[in-house]
This record gives sequence, C-alpha cells and structure tokens, in this order.
Amino acid sequence: MQEHRLMEIMIPLKDYAMVSLDETIEEALKISKEKSERLSPEKFRHTAILVKDAGGNIVGKLTQADILRGLVQDYMVSDKTFLGRCKALRDKEVHEFMTTVTLTVDVNEELVHALQILETSGHRGLLVTGEGKKPIGMLRLTDIYQLVRETILED
Repeated sequence: MQEHRLMEIMIPLKDYAMVSLDETIEEALKISKEKSERLSPEKFRHTAILVKDAGGNIVGKLTQADILRGLVQDYMVSDKTFLGRCKALRDKEVHEFMTTVTLTVDVNEELVHALQILETSGHRGLLVTGEGKKPIGMLRLTDIYQLVRETILED
C-alpha cells in the first residue's frame, strides 16, 4: 500500500472558500456555500473560510466557532432574540471575527506530521505551503479522517 501525499489529500486554494478582510459575514457564507457545492461528492463541506488582505496574502480564517463566538459576544450586550442576533451578524465584517492563521505544513511533509500539528494545536485545518513557503492548499482534519475511514474499511 502506497503512502498518501499531502498534495493528494489537501483542497487546492482555487477550490477553497476565500474572502477579503472587509467582506461581510453574509457574503463570506454565500461564497463558502458556493465553493462547498463545487467540491467532489466524497469531500466534506467547508467549515472555514480563508481570509486574504488587499495584497492577496492569506491572513486568517473565519471558522464556525468564530461566527458562533460573535453570537455569544452580542448576547452579552444585546437584548435581541437568537434569530435577531444571527441577522445582526449579516453586515459585520469578516475581520471582526476571524482567527489569524499561523499554522502551516510543507507539502512534502509526512501526513502523520501534519496530523500531529493538528492534534497538538486543536486546529481543524492547516495551510499547506509549497515552494518558497507559498500557500497552495488547505489540509483539513475531516479529509484525513476520511482517508483513515476508507483505509480501515478497505477490503
């Protein structure tokens, strides 16, 4: 059995949901939904959205937890209903909620090394870098799990 390479498992950046810092949460979620619908059926849907600055550099990610944290923060200072708080997030900008991306893995690293980074950090995805440390894709915990499941169930 041949070992899988990160390049085979990761989602290429061109296929990953990506928005600018000043996009609204609503627009970011629309883009994420569109990108998820274009993934091959065997891939899990996107749960994070990469965020880029004006120069096109990836500077963060917007996760489900970031958006939900925004609801909790609003709860502390608002008398809105849950649905009201959800709707209030529509026009907020991504940079207000995003998490800074700091974790990367080189495309030539072993898969187990990438998994170790994910497990010890508590993150659910790593930016995969190629030549010159340029980002080329996203490796998600769900994609590694899917590979594990397929390997175990394989005849």
